[in-house]
Amino acid sequence: MNKTNTISAPFSERLIYPLFALSGISGLIYEGTWARYLKLFLGHSSYGQILTLCIYMGGLGIGSFIASRTLKYVKRPLRAYAITEFAIGISGLLYHNLYEFITEWFYNAAWSAQLTTQQAEVAKIVLSVITTTPTAIMLGLTFPWIAAGLMRRHRDDGQSSLPLLYFTNSLGAAGGLLFASYYLIPHLGTQGTLWFAALINITLGVFFVSIDRNLRKIPTEKFAEVLTPKPSPTPLFSNAPGERIWIWVAAITGLTSFVYEVVWIRLLSLMMGSSTHSFDQMISAFIFGIAIGSLVSKKLMRKDVLVFLALAQIFMGFFAICTVYFHTFFFEVMNTANLLFGETSQGYVGWSILKFLVAISWMVPTSFFAGMTMPFITYLASQFTKSEASVGKIYGWNTIGSIVGSVLSGLYLIPLLQLKWSLVSAAIVDVLLGAALLLIWRPQWRRKGLFWALTLAACFPVLLVDFDTYMVTAGVFRGHKEYHREEKVTVYNGRTATISFHESPVHYYVKTNGKPDASIRKDRTQPVEGDELTQAATALIPMGTRNEPYEAAMVGFGSGMSAHYLLADPLLQRLDVVEIEKEMLTLANKFRPINDRAFDDPRVNLYVDDARTFFHTHGKSYDVLVSVPSNPWVSGVSSLFSIEFYQHIQRYLKPGGTMVQWLQLYEFDNELMLHILQALHQSFEHVTLYSIPEEPDIVILASDQPLRQKYIDRFAKTPEIVEEFEKMHRPWWTFGEQNFLATTKSLEPLLKGVPANSEYVPWVDNRAEATRYTISTVGLTYALDSCEMCWPDFLEHENYAPRKAFKNWLKGTQAPDSYLRETVRHQLSLHQEYMSFPDSALLDTNLSDQAQSAITPTGREPSWSKFWRDFRKFMAQLPFDSTRSSVPEYALFKRMIAAQQVPLGISVEFEFLDHLCHERYAEAARMLPALREIFYLMSMDQIFLRNVALAAFMANDTRELRIIFDEAIIRSPYMDNAEKRLIASLLGKDAEAIPFNTPPDYY
Repeated sequence: MNKTNTISAPFSERLIYPLFALSGISGLIYEGTWARYLKLFLGHSSYGQILTLCIYMGGLGIGSFIASRTLKYVKRPLRAYAITEFAIGISGLLYHNLYEFITEWFYNAAWSAQLTTQQAEVAKIVLSVITTTPTAIMLGLTFPWIAAGLMRRHRDDGQSSLPLLYFTNSLGAAGGLLFASYYLIPHLGTQGTLWFAALINITLGVFFVSIDRNLRKIPTEKFAEVLTPKPSPTPLFSNAPGERIWIWVAAITGLTSFVYEVVWIRLLSLMMGSSTHSFDQMISAFIFGIAIGSLVSKKLMRKDVLVFLALAQIFMGFFAICTVYFHTFFFEVMNTANLLFGETSQGYVGWSILKFLVAISWMVPTSFFAGMTMPFITYLASQFTKSEASVGKIYGWNTIGSIVGSVLSGLYLIPLLQLKWSLVSAAIVDVLLGAALLLIWRPQWRRKGLFWALTLAACFPVLLVDFDTYMVTAGVFRGHKEYHREEKVTVYNGRTATISFHESPVHYYVKTNGKPDASIRKDRTQPVEGDELTQAATALIPMGTRNEPYEAAMVGFGSGMSAHYLLADPLLQRLDVVEIEKEMLTLANKFRPINDRAFDDPRVNLYVDDARTFFHTHGKSYDVLVSVPSNPWVSGVSSLFSIEFYQHIQRYLKPGGTMVQWLQLYEFDNELMLHILQALHQSFEHVTLYSIPEEPDIVILASDQPLRQKYIDRFAKTPEIVEEFEKMHRPWWTFGEQNFLATTKSLEPLLKGVPANSEYVPWVDNRAEATRYTISTVGLTYALDSCEMCWPDFLEHENYAPRKAFKNWLKGTQAPDSYLRETVRHQLSLHQEYMSFPDSALLDTNLSDQAQSAITPTGREPSWSKFWRDFRKFMAQLPFDSTRSSVPEYALFKRMIAAQQVPLGISVEFEFLDHLCHERYAEAARMLPALREIFYLMSMDQIFLRNVALAAFMANDTRELRIIFDEAIIRSPYMDNAEKRLIASLLGKDAEAIPFNTPPDYY
């Protein structure tokens, strides 16, 4: 025996394994980050996702095959590995700039606009391959190079080194993916993350140059064979298949492993949510199991490896089937977890850790055995060939199998067989593969009848068990859920998502991956409410800005109601609707006949595609482009709220065209909304925000022209639109200018210093899952909506004036609440009578029994505090202008104050408000010292404090306000922090010292 085989490895050799873990970290950082880039270019459709994976995996496979063919010419594989790591690092440093150059060249080139849809797709694939595959090929070279170097040194066909290499590389990959997801990308962005990975590669190159120098020069494979002739086969390998069989086994196990991974990602999305962090946790958990399996395989290498490989294949299939048996347990664990952790930042951390542990528990039993297979297969192949080239071949064919598995499962198996049978079919293949290896090459196993009977008994029940429809579609990742088994549920697993249609006693609604996306009330005799108001607003708010024929496009179909309402406009000539998931369109048919126009109107065209891909390949321009995607925390969706998407989409807007963006306010926060508004603000000259009545959502209009609903009066005249409002049981002005919040120009003091949400620095994608879990709320819109004096009145007075006039006109046309009004009138009468106030305009004292019971009994002094609370509510229903003085109740109370018959605090506050509504801002500002003296301002509500601030700003006299800000506003528990930052910024104070998202008590 050669003496070098018996001595312990020097320190340099022992260092190889932890360093190769770093290579795994960088490799998965590249895969995860490249996926973000390529999906932006190829689209987030099923084809785009699979193409992204194929480009990466294809490069790895090509690299492995190249290594297998060239290893015999390489004298020093570790030196070749070092050079490869250097090259990967340089490529990583250049990738971002190369990607931007190629994609911009494609979108700006005249030739690409002339391509058909299919031709454009081919061109994008070719460009993606040019951008990414060279580096992926180099990544594919790394494992064969380093494996060959160690195999030559140990002369044991990889028995000692292969398992450790698979283990360390996979363990690094599992950790690297989470590190990138939770730290690198949030802090460095995609480009910085690539640079970090490149730094790892360059560092590895430096280390391995030194390691190669320290270790003795290893002979080439050909020379090694002369020094060490092939040993005769041992009994364990005397009856084993040849290399060709092991190539097939490697490809098949790669195929089934990726079928499991794709199916489980879809299943666990229903349990863990479909955020980017959840996807990264799933993949990391799967790879972690592979790492542990690789490590354990080292202990089995001196036994009958073929038997253990066959058993690993059988157990892979069995434990995959077990996820069908025990899925209800895992879903219930996640559901219960929502009761264990509070809706806080700390609770989110605990919930995320538990979520990862659940993913590990689900995936590792199967991926553990999958991790054993590759070391076993590679070792068996190299034992047969006595060639280190088999490492590259096996690795390459395993990669090809993985590509086939991802394509097969994503495009064909899941849509055709659905989730259960896609999973079971792969499990059956694994069990049969393991059985074939044992029965053909280990004949003694043919006599183990009990083992085969138990195997059959363990797998057979899967034919009788299915996934619990109610549990898997409940959305347990969004809080503790009850399983409404009284509902009728239809589930279709499409190529990109699981879509379910639910019919409850009250609503029809549709879910994507367990998250409700659209709902419609079944009782059409009642006013529409909830989600349907949002769907109507996204169509009707932009409709009020147009009075000429126009063409529109819509991103996202949902229930089809937004398209239905938009098609009610006879001015609309064409509507192109782009929906990424075909099954959404299929199940939306179940909303018929409520949404009939969305399917039957000849002006509508429905397309199943990724939005960015569709707009470029169809080459049309639109007057209105409506974007109603899913929630921003859903993986891939946040890119539709990015500056790159908004700037890209302008290519497809006609001059004066309008981009319409729906945005949630629930499960979101001020800072995330401002990231999106900054992206819009930097992309469009005019951006206008509207609230949606009674709903925690907003509609944003963006254009190169100022936008206002100048033509909303046609809603009261156009028969088709009138009919829709009648069906909604809502007045025609429901979505009018009274819902105006602000423009981004008025919010510039808040936007200052806030970076735009970007595809390369994805602020929203990084944090949206946390805000969803903590049920955060965007408080800034309350500051803009719940107001008497409103911020736009100061920040953009001329632009706001016509909108303010509309709001006041609308209030003037509506009588105040009758019950509230009679309560106020009676209390005024009581105070008159009690004080013997001589006024000829004594109000009517007739009062309903309901109102009478709420007022102080006769004979006792009436309550001024109760009166003032009711009177403030009453005033809030009046126009905030000089017309108030003509309201009898208001005029009488004003005379009572003049006669000094009202307590001082109420009198001062009323006079302050009266100055404001009559636009006497200087007089109102002069009252601020009195307000400070009379009231404990820190306890006053946000509307009062807002009025105080605006009075000072409108009067251009902020001396007293600075004192009030330090004493009360900054310390107020009732004012939203974003509004505090706005005031601080306008006062020239340190606004950035105030956090955006500390939730005020009034939420």
